[in-house]
Amino acid sequence: MMSEHPTDRMLWVAILAIPVVAWLLFDSPPAPTNFEPEPTTVSERDQRTENPATDSDGEDPAIVPEDPGAIRIDPEPTPAAKILTLKIRALSSRGDLLAQGTPLPLVNNHGQVLAGAGGRLEMSGDGVRWLASAGTEYPLELAEGNWILDCTFQEPSVDAPVQVPWLVHARPEDPMLSAHLIISGQTPLPPGSRLVVHMLDGESVLDGGILTTQGEQIWWNRKLVPRDWFATLLTLRVQWRASAATGALLEKVAEVWEPALRGDNWTWEGSCGVDDRLEALRQSGEIAAWFKQALNEVETSRDLLLVAGAKARGKRAGLLRDDERVDQMMDHPLAGSIDGLGRGKRFDFMRWRRLIDEELPERWREWADPAAVPWPDRHPGAAKNIGLLFHTLNKYCRLESTIVYGHLGKPRHVHDFVADFDWEPMTERTQTLKKIRNFIAAIRETILE
Repeated sequence: MMSEHPTDRMLWVAILAIPVVAWLLFDSPPAPTNFEPEPTTVSERDQRTENPATDSDGEDPAIVPEDPGAIRIDPEPTPAAKILTLKIRALSSRGDLLAQGTPLPLVNNHGQVLAGAGGRLEMSGDGVRWLASAGTEYPLELAEGNWILDCTFQEPSVDAPVQVPWLVHARPEDPMLSAHLIISGQTPLPPGSRLVVHMLDGESVLDGGILTTQGEQIWWNRKLVPRDWFATLLTLRVQWRASAATGALLEKVAEVWEPALRGDNWTWEGSCGVDDRLEALRQSGEIAAWFKQALNEVETSRDLLLVAGAKARGKRAGLLRDDERVDQMMDHPLAGSIDGLGRGKRFDFMRWRRLIDEELPERWREWADPAAVPWPDRHPGAAKNIGLLFHTLNKYCRLESTIVYGHLGKPRHVHDFVADFDWEPMTERTQTLKKIRNFIAAIRETILE
């Protein structure tokens, strides 16, 4: 029997060892990846929480020592909370202040609000509510800030579409915010009736809207167009119009007001005060004085330019025969500059340019600025016309200058081209002077007469 070679035995051992090695290398469980920290003693935990993030010297590196020379910026203060303040006036239907103790259409936590001394009262709006004629209470619904409430008592009406004991005009001190008109009362009209409401200054409609009835009680809180309110006694017109009613509704209205079948309109008019009557008189006087001064400036400036233009051309202005106009001219601060201009070849063009390009426009700016008109909504037409009047006066000034330059053989000055002419200069001058007279007459009729 042949014996196995030693090399063969080693080969068989290697073959048999391969599965064992593979099992050891590939099927062994992975080493654990979770790290379990060693338990911490109480003294170590306290030391870490008492001195967080300290360096080797025991100092906190996150805390930077304050520089004594640095500028310290304090945080912005928290704005104070705004409050609602009410300034209340109790007015009669004529705009006069009512007696102290007059019950007002307002209620607070202490009961119904009463008029103060002299018909005036200032109080916090906290807890204040509107008190309707039937005793119903409504929230104020006014923005925070200072408000003026003019409560106008209405005389009882007979045969009217509404019965309104009080009208309230509530306005903020900021004219850019909306005022409120509050109407409270009763109506005999059936539900669904439409009432046209107009707030009038004379015959001019300032505001209005449609009030639709929902029953016997009326409550209308209307936001008005923002404006610079002026002291006056406005008219409030409430009108039921037959033309806007349907057949069924028209018959129901006719049951309480027979003329509805004829197509008649049913109207109630009341008074709505804005400030009291004495303040209205004071404001009217201030408005009239301002416009009178502005018109005097226009007339005097025009006359000074007429005299200077005629003198430059070697003529004498006819208005010098009017002593009153001459006296008014002599009182003007620039009368001396006009008188020293000279005539003909001795005309001082440099002084003339300074007068019409600098000195007169600077004076006119005081009245030509729309913001300078006191209470412009009181007379909106006159407030608009005063600006147009000074614009026309400036055009006339450039026309007079153009005529002077042409008569003295000089080309038209570049600064005089700001005025556009439809005719040749002399005709345009006549037309422009006529426009000035018309503007003055219209403003004077509205304000001063």
